[in-house]
Amino acid sequence: MTRINTNIASINALRNLAQSNKGLNRSLERLSSGFRINRGSDGPAALVISERLRAQLASLRQAVENTQRASNMVTTAEGALNEVNSLLVSIKDLTLEASNTGALSSEEVNANQAQIDSAVDTINRIANTTKFSSRHLLNGSLDYVVSTNAPLSSLKDLSIFGLEFGNTSTKNISVKMTTSAQLGTVNRVGKGTSAGSAITLQVTGNKGTEVITLGASTANSGIVAAINAVKDTTGVSAVASTNNIVFYSTQFGLDQFVSVQDLDTDGNNTKFINLRDAGRDAVITINGIKAAAKGLKADLNASGLRMHVDVDYRLAVNTAKTFDVHGGGAKFQIGGFTAPNNRENVGVMNINSYNLGDTSEGFLFSIVTGGANDLRTDPGKAARVIDKAIDDITGLRARLGALDKNVFQSNLNSLGISIENLSDAEARIRDTDFAQETANFTRSQILVQAGTSILAQANLTPQSVLQLLK
Repeated sequence: MTRINTNIASINALRNLAQSNKGLNRSLERLSSGFRINRGSDGPAALVISERLRAQLASLRQAVENTQRASNMVTTAEGALNEVNSLLVSIKDLTLEASNTGALSSEEVNANQAQIDSAVDTINRIANTTKFSSRHLLNGSLDYVVSTNAPLSSLKDLSIFGLEFGNTSTKNISVKMTTSAQLGTVNRVGKGTSAGSAITLQVTGNKGTEVITLGASTANSGIVAAINAVKDTTGVSAVASTNNIVFYSTQFGLDQFVSVQDLDTDGNNTKFINLRDAGRDAVITINGIKAAAKGLKADLNASGLRMHVDVDYRLAVNTAKTFDVHGGGAKFQIGGFTAPNNRENVGVMNINSYNLGDTSEGFLFSIVTGGANDLRTDPGKAARVIDKAIDDITGLRARLGALDKNVFQSNLNSLGISIENLSDAEARIRDTDFAQETANFTRSQILVQAGTSILAQANLTPQSVLQLLK
């Protein structure tokens, strides 16, 4: 049909040219931006997924920065603790030298004491001045705040290394001893040694062995005195009644033992039976979770709570002791989500001389001039105080080192792999495939050029009607 008013061929050519132009513009946008998805209409589902991946990637990249900063903070603290460790070792050397009183003059002991005073002052200075940015690290500001109602008479040497508070500011902790600890025990029934001859006993404990010779007709009290005179060497003490002697290990636990052997073969019927007995570790639960116990010392390393406590042996079985922790500690956000398993919590104790040591032996400040354990008063006790202080520092260094190596560094490796894989997934969804898009661009260019030419031809078709009017 020959018409003038309606040019179907032109309309068809124009529609196809518009489609070709749309494809050309889309290819130009993708090639110039580098993205296949530039707006929701380019792929609604793909846009949703890619935006979620982008948000996750941003979180993981921030987690990497957080972890690196946390690692730097921990290594700063550990470097300061290394110097404190060196100072404590030098103090220990000075203490042992001062114990050599047979070869040292009082002036030399005083000189050693002056060095110790200076070293302790330096330890206090390090505790008070070590910072990361504006945060103090070793003065107790990163330690957990335990409530004043804590049953410290029953729970000694209480240390919290890590605690997850969740959505609360206070955490209640309950400690219960479900099975008591025991000493190694050997019982001897009888009244002293026989009148016929002396006897020789070999007493062995966790610390060592001593051979003790007892004269004939020695009463139980004399035997006990001889045993207790060497208990620091053997780790075995004794108590007596009129008809009985009980040998005890000086400490509680499965690795503590008592062995008493009668070395005589003269048949004097002293009734010393050759026996050996080991102690027993307590069974302790913390917040209902069984802790790893050694004697009366318990360590818990559970999700959300890491702590150490020494339980008093007089604590009644199945009697819970509870206390509250009101904040404190350092919280590190090392994951891409705010869930507890994406955080790491750590407490850092105050390392000044009033906190290094314990109540049984004493604290480090007691070894300075005028203290209860200075070199002129009790160098042996001072050495034991220093040993406990060294244990405190090395234990803290070990925990911080493990945190950096096994948590922060491993987390950085894990985050790096996750970022790589998620970036690849996001790129596959959103990025332009230039090889494919260049082909689409060339095709669209040709179609636009061809469409433009055909549209021009279609617009000329109605002119054939003029031939009929001649």
